[in-house]
Amino acid sequence: MKHRSICRISLRSLSACILTVCALMPLLGSASAAPLTKGVPVKIMPVGDSITEGKYTQGGYRKPLYDLLTKNGYSVTFVGKEDNGDPANDTGFSKGMESPNHEGYGSARIGMLLNGGTTEKHTALPIKTSLANNNPDVVLIMLGTNDVFGITATDKMKATMEKLVSSIFEQSPNVTVVLASICPIAKIAARDADVDAYNAVLPGIVQEQKALNHKIEFADIHSVVTPADLSGDKVHPSATGYNKMAALWYSVLTGEPAP
Repeated sequence: MKHRSICRISLRSLSACILTVCALMPLLGSASAAPLTKGVPVKIMPVGDSITEGKYTQGGYRKPLYDLLTKNGYSVTFVGKEDNGDPANDTGFSKGMESPNHEGYGSARIGMLLNGGTTEKHTALPIKTSLANNNPDVVLIMLGTNDVFGITATDKMKATMEKLVSSIFEQSPNVTVVLASICPIAKIAARDADVDAYNAVLPGIVQEQKALNHKIEFADIHSVVTPADLSGDKVHPSATGYNKMAALWYSVLTGEPAP
């Protein structure tokens, strides 16, 4: 009888373990490897507005991110428009950078990067064309600040961003996307609620794409860049703010904290 009792207990314990493992499998399966591997060449296409251009600085977050990656064993090239010699799209914010290209356009809204368009005398191509031209392995997206300035409703911003992200995967199914929240807008305090509302819907877009087995991550830039990290115009980050952004991008891309 003792042996039977022991067997029953063992079987029950085994069943409990099996159930526990089964319950954890979806969580384990949801973990994803870092997009970058040391020594493996990768092309990164930063997509966004004047914050991606790096207004008021040399390369914004792109230069410190590039420096962090290359100094720590990662082989990366930024791709996109030529921002250091192309008369049509050269803003001067990438002057002197070893890897100056990107897809950032001053005053751009989400729809402009989706469909193409012109702003501040610079012309963006539709996102699918930019992807075909540059063939990136990773796309960094930070867009929405100008939509908030334009008082675009959050649901419309969400719908347009969903189309942008979906279009990227339609064109390049194997690309990795990192979607970022936007910085605070200290210039107009009344926009805080709109910034928060928009940022709150972005993780849902990421989860929807993960459910489709697409490679996508979320970078919560808003959690690291504070109003004190903005420049004098209270919209664009200062050098300190851009450095904080770079450190967070680095962490998401590599799976390790920035050194």
